Amino acid sequence: MDLINYLIKEVTWQKSVLFLLLSAGPTLLWLLVCLRFDRPAPEPKIQILKTFFWGAFITIPIVFIAGYLSGLIAGSSFLSALAIILILSFLIDGLIEELVKYVILRFRVVKSLYFDELRDGFIYGMVLGLGLAFVENILYGFISGGIVEGASTILIRGFTTTFLHFLTGGIIGYYLGLVKFHSKNNFVAIQGLLLAILIHGLYNTIVRFGWWWNIIPLAVLLLVTYIFILTKIKTLKD
Repeated sequence: MDLINYLIKEVTWQKSVLFLLLSAGPTLLWLLVCLRFDRPAPEPKIQILKTFFWGAFITIPIVFIAGYLSGLIAGSSFLSALAIILILSFLIDGLIEELVKYVILRFRVVKSLYFDELRDGFIYGMVLGLGLAFVENILYGFISGGIVEGASTILIRGFTTTFLHFLTGGIIGYYLGLVKFHSKNNFVAIQGLLLAILIHGLYNTIVRFGWWWNIIPLAVLLLVTYIFILTKIKTLKD
């Protein structure tokens, strides 16, 4: 309730318009990259839009649930600072956000008639991740306080966290595609989920340590993940 009351006080139309535009820019950039991957057999635009809105819709409950649990963990007197960072990064942020992506992709997207080739796992997973990141960035902008602080937060997250959700969503979608079209072993899909949680958790751990040079390990992590995805996409037949 405290978070809701805080947001109600912070939301103004000026902030809303500015934060929406700032969040939309990087989201559109990664969406264009995603659609470029989709050129061999383009998905229906309405289906892409539906998947994006699924990602946007699930973000609000995720933020409130994760925020509540994070408050409980951060206020614990029984855990060390390192334990708090790892729990928040892997078991709260990573697990909750990636698990929700997994659930939506598995039970809403993969069953679609349009999900008819392995490449679609990357496409729909990436789009879902972008929808989540788009709304999440706006909410973090309001949480940051003033309009300058909020705008700065959204810009930074737009080219880092948005890319993270783009990548981890694609990974989950790809592994679900493997189950649908190849292995039929659900554990393969769980492997994709665990990999996404690992990457997300590592990312948030680096951020929470607050090193002045943390852009270097963050860039390496995101670049390695992106190369992994590119390698997988190149092995797919057009």
